[in-house]
Amino acid sequence: MNEIAKNEFYELVYDETKNWIYWTMKGYWDSMSKSVPDFDKDWTAALSKVKPGWKVFANLASLKVMPVDVKAANDAKQQELMQKGCKRVSCIIESSMTKMSLNAVLKKSGMEKIVQYFDKADEAQKWLEA
Repeated sequence: MNEIAKNEFYELVYDETKNWIYWTMKGYWDSMSKSVPDFDKDWTAALSKVKPGWKVFANLASLKVMPVDVKAANDAKQQELMQKGCKRVSCIIESSMTKMSLNAVLKKSGMEKIVQYFDKADEAQKWLEA
C-alpha cells in the first residue's frame, strides 16, 4: 500500500497489488481552497501510479453534504477518473442526503454507470473483485 495523502478531510492510498485507489472522504468540507488545498495534487500523484483496469474503493460513510464548490471539484475529478480509464467504483455511503447529492454529480460526470453503493466494506470489496 502506498499512502498518497492523509488529513482530517480525506485519505488517498494506492494498492499496487490490486491496482485500486482507496479513497476516504470525511466530515464537512466548507470549501476546496480552505479545507483541501492539496486535493488536485494528491489525486494527480495517485493517478500517476494506476495501471489499465484500475478501480476505486470509496468510503464516504462519514462524508457530509457537499457545498457547491466541493460538488464542482468532485465532478471535475470524476470526469478525469473516467478519462483515465477507471473501470469500477464501489462506494460505502450511509447518508441518504449525501447519496442524493452524490447522484447528481455522478450523472454529470457519466460515472453513474460504473459506481455501486454499499452499506458494508466486505460487500463493496467483493463487487470490486468480480
